[in-house]
Amino acid sequence: MRTSRAIASLISSLMLSSSLTAAVLITPALVGCKDEGQPEYWVEKLDDPSWRAKSVNRLVQFYEDTLSRKNNDPKAPEVVDLVNKTVEPLTKLYVDQYDNLDSKTRVALIKLLADYRDKRTEPALKKAFDQFVKLPKTSRDETDVKWAARAEEDLQIESLQLPMLEAFRKLRTSSMLGGVAYRDMANALVAQPPNKALVGPLIQMISVQVTPPNDKDKSSFDEWKDQIVWQDTATKVLGKIGDPAAIEPLMQVILDPTKGVTEFTSVQGTAALALVKIGKPAADAAIKLLKSDYEKLQSFELRRIREVTGSDEKGKPWVQKAAIILGSIGRQDSIPAMVEAMKSEKDDSTKAVIASELTKIPATPESIEAFKDTFTSIPLSAEMPMGGGAIDALAEAAGAFCDPSLAPWLIETAGKLKGDADDRKAAQAAITVTALKLVKPDGLADVKGAVDKYGTDLEKGLYKQVDKALSSCKEDVNCYIDLMKNPANQTAENQFVGIKAGYMVAMLGNEAARDKLVDSLGSISNAGLRFVAARAIDKLSPKGSKSAADKLNTIITTNAKSPDRDKAAGDTALHQVMYRLYARSG
Repeated sequence: MRTSRAIASLISSLMLSSSLTAAVLITPALVGCKDEGQPEYWVEKLDDPSWRAKSVNRLVQFYEDTLSRKNNDPKAPEVVDLVNKTVEPLTKLYVDQYDNLDSKTRVALIKLLADYRDKRTEPALKKAFDQFVKLPKTSRDETDVKWAARAEEDLQIESLQLPMLEAFRKLRTSSMLGGVAYRDMANALVAQPPNKALVGPLIQMISVQVTPPNDKDKSSFDEWKDQIVWQDTATKVLGKIGDPAAIEPLMQVILDPTKGVTEFTSVQGTAALALVKIGKPAADAAIKLLKSDYEKLQSFELRRIREVTGSDEKGKPWVQKAAIILGSIGRQDSIPAMVEAMKSEKDDSTKAVIASELTKIPATPESIEAFKDTFTSIPLSAEMPMGGGAIDALAEAAGAFCDPSLAPWLIETAGKLKGDADDRKAAQAAITVTALKLVKPDGLADVKGAVDKYGTDLEKGLYKQVDKALSSCKEDVNCYIDLMKNPANQTAENQFVGIKAGYMVAMLGNEAARDKLVDSLGSISNAGLRFVAARAIDKLSPKGSKSAADKLNTIITTNAKSPDRDKAAGDTALHQVMYRLYARSG
C-alpha cells in the first residue's frame, strides 16, 4: 500500500508538474503573441536598448500595413489612432537617443516620423537639422535631413525654417548624400511661407564670390557646384520673401560674370525672377542702373570683370543688364526710361538689347514708335551680345508686342534693308515669319506677297497654316482658343496653326479671354503653344491679375509634382508671367 501510495503520489506530482510546466511554457507564448500584435507592446520595448532596433522596425511595419489597408489615406481613423499612440514616444526616442541609435535604425525612425506629417514631431525634425549642422554627413545612407525636409515642406513649421536653412548651407551638394538630398531640401526651403528672419543668412549665401572650376583640380569643381546650387536656392527664397533689402545683392548676382548659365542652373536667371517678384522697388533700382546713376553696382561689375578676366572693361556693360531686369519685371512705368536710354545709346548692340527687352513690356504707342525708330537705325551688320544678327533678333522680338499694325510696317521695312545679301535674306525671312504671326485677315494678301518674295519653302508652309487659322476663325477669339486646344494643332507639323491662334487671342482678347485661356492650359501640352499662351496672358494683363496668377500658380505647382518632367519644363514661361501678374496687381 505504501508503494501504491508512493506511485500514486509520484504520478500526481508528475501530472501537476507537467501542468505547471505547460502553463509556464504556454501562457507567456500566448500572451506574447497577443501583445506583439499591438503597437503598445513595441512602444514599451523602446526603453530597452537591446529591443530598440527591432521595435522601430516593427512600428514602421505597423504604419505601412495600416496605411496600405486604408488605401493610403493618412486621415483614416485607424491610421490616426496608430500615429497618436506612437508619435510622442518615437519623437522622444529620436531626440534623446540620437547618438545611441545605429544609423540604419535612426534613419528609419526619422523617416517614419516624417511620414506622419504631424507637428508633434517638431523636436525630432529640429534635432535632425541641428545635428547635421554640428556634424555634416556625406554618406548617401545618412538621409535624416532629407526626410526631415520633406516633412517640413508640408508642415511648414516656422521654427524649423532657420535650422533647415543652416543645414542646407552645410549640405555639400557634390557629395553622395547631397546627390540624394539637396533637391528635397531646396524644394522645402522654397515652399516655406515668407519669413524675413531668413533674409540676412540668404543674402550672405548669394554674396559669396564664385570661382570657376579648374579642370586640373576636382575639388574646385565640387566647390563651384555647391555654390551654384546654394545660391540658386537662396535667390528663389529671397524672391518669395520679397524684401527690398535683397534688391542690391540680387542685382550683384546678375552683374557678376561668374554666376551665369551653367550645366546646373542660371543663378542670374533666378535672381532676375526674384526681382520680378519684388516688383516696383526692383524696377526703380534697375532704372537707376540703366541711367548709370548707381555707382556702387557699376563699380562692383567693373571690379568683378577685372578679377575674372584680368582686363578692364570698356563701356557700360551694366546698361544691358539693367534693360534685361526691366524687361523681365515688365512694368509700363519703366518705358520712358528705356526709351530715353535707347535714344541716347551709341552702341548698336546695347541699343538692340534695350529694344528687345522693351517688347516684353505691355505696349504703349510710345514704346512701339521708339522700337520702330531703333530698328531702322541699326545696321544689318550689327550683332547681339551673345551672337546672331541684331535685326534678326529684333524681328523676332517685335512679335511680343502682339500689335497687328506692325505687320505691314515689317513688310515695308524688309524691302528697305541694305547690306550683305545673305544677311539681308536671313533678316527678310525672319521679318516675314513675325508678320505672319501678327497679321489679321484683312492684311493677309500683303503678307502673302512678302512670303512669295522673301520666303523659302518653310515660310510658304507656315503661310498655309496661318491662312487655315484665319479662315476658320476670322475675328472670333473663342474659336482661336479652341484651335490652340485642338490636339491636331499641337503636333510638330501643324503647331504653327496653334501658335498663330495664340497671337490672335492676344490681339483680339480681353480679360475674359485671358481667363478662358488660363483655364484651357490643361489641354495645351505643346511647349511652343504654352509659350505663346503665356505671352497672350501677359499681354492681356497690363495691370496684373491676382486671380489669374493664382490659377497659374496651381497649374505650375501641380505639374512640378508630376512624374512627367515635360509638364514642368513646359511651364517655364508661365513662371515669369505669374510673377509679373502678382507684382503688377500688388
